[in-house]
Amino acid sequence: MNQPANTPSPLHDGISPLETTLLAQVLPLAVIRSFTAGEPILAPGAPTSTFYYLEDGAVEVSYTDPADTRITVALIGAGEFFGEIGFFDGESRVRDIQAVSPSRIGIFDSRVMETLRREHPDLFMDFILFLTRKICGKFRRIAGEREPIAGYAQSLSTRHASRYTESKPLPAPLVRSTRWHEISSRMEVFKSELFNLSHQLQKAETEGRLAPDSEARCHGVLNELNTSLGQFAATMQGSGYEEVMWGYLLKEIFPYFMRSRFAERAYYKPKGYAGDFLMMEHIYANVPAGEGKLGEIIDDFCLRRPGSLAIRGRRLLLKNELLRLSSDIAGRGNVTRIMNLACGPNRELFDFLAECEYSQYIEALCVDIDSEALRYTNQHVNIFPHRASIRLMSENVIKWALGRVRHHIEPLDVIYSAGLCDYLDPRLFRALISQCHRHLKPGGTLLLGNFAFYPDSLFLDKLLKWELIYRTADDLRELFAATPFGDRVEIIAEPEQVNLFAMAIKE
Repeated sequence: MNQPANTPSPLHDGISPLETTLLAQVLPLAVIRSFTAGEPILAPGAPTSTFYYLEDGAVEVSYTDPADTRITVALIGAGEFFGEIGFFDGESRVRDIQAVSPSRIGIFDSRVMETLRREHPDLFMDFILFLTRKICGKFRRIAGEREPIAGYAQSLSTRHASRYTESKPLPAPLVRSTRWHEISSRMEVFKSELFNLSHQLQKAETEGRLAPDSEARCHGVLNELNTSLGQFAATMQGSGYEEVMWGYLLKEIFPYFMRSRFAERAYYKPKGYAGDFLMMEHIYANVPAGEGKLGEIIDDFCLRRPGSLAIRGRRLLLKNELLRLSSDIAGRGNVTRIMNLACGPNRELFDFLAECEYSQYIEALCVDIDSEALRYTNQHVNIFPHRASIRLMSENVIKWALGRVRHHIEPLDVIYSAGLCDYLDPRLFRALISQCHRHLKPGGTLLLGNFAFYPDSLFLDKLLKWELIYRTADDLRELFAATPFGDRVEIIAEPEQVNLFAMAIKE
């Protein structure tokens, strides 16, 4: 039922006392309407003659893309205006807005604004200036948070997504050194073998026959090359030419390794960082793919590395942890609220839902800057019957961690991230931990993954430039010690003991 506002708006976070007084003066002129959870408020194409003030409750701003994926772009809490940009510019609405919970909303239409202008001109001008500042703040936020996906890696850490540039002449002092002679001569052997094996495998493939001996030798060469990387690094240590060496090594094997789908995507980073959702899907599927038989063999080599095994192992670990953490909550008849940060394809969450017998008690907010990853989840992962409430949200998690963007998020039982923290420097990592602490319920659990260094990582780090920030269990404990969690952190790991997870419970 519509009714005029007759009480001042409460003092909300981010609203100054002067602004509260201003709102208390203008709200009585608006009409207050109550909305139930799930009730639509605005739809694309709706008239632009109205804007709104959320007195109480929460609303969701979303859109449905051409592939019929609903993607959330904002969760608005009490004390915020919405719809005011469309009101002033007259352009048609482009977003769906609906109540997330029971909400009381002040409605300002052209009649209200004209009455305010005519009867209270000074108040009208103050209100217009107030709304202008709010709109400017929104535009600054939009301009700052919607950089291309290619910039994501740069926002994650002090490192930058990188590749080797074109070939350059090797420095003369290096070429004359015994260090270089040792490395280059061994690489000539590897390169010659890969060339011969490529020819043999392609000939066999053309003739429609198998070449088991050549395939076995190819696996052997790849393992020998991988083992040699640590020796090469030790040989060049302290020379000042380490980066030159790694660029040279990749140049020598480039024509062969780029036949692998894994190696090609890791190196070229089409989304600006190596671990995007399509790379994760390739690792999860564990089906070698590439150009010709050699490409498949190299891809199989990449998929067998400890890092790939750890990624598949953490999927199982997270599924089991979600089952464990939610079962007690569901046993009490309560909903488990889960937030997945930098969610990618969300495989572990839907593995959990596939086994969960109480999915009606699960609410999940899956957040990623890449709307294509969210679309993929909706089209290819969220495809079996369950009763959970799944919200897919497009947001830059790092800016959220730093408090540069705000959303109204109900207190959560579980927050987790599988692969985000491998890219975060200590400052960003601690900011993320603290922000997660603020959003957890008392007794809620935070679960953050981070790779530990392993000898095999030279192949990914130095050749394919998939550079991570590796941390030990002690490193993770030290990071948490400076946050509200303090020393209340447990370290667990997947079977390879490569991907560690810091698990902390909010008191």
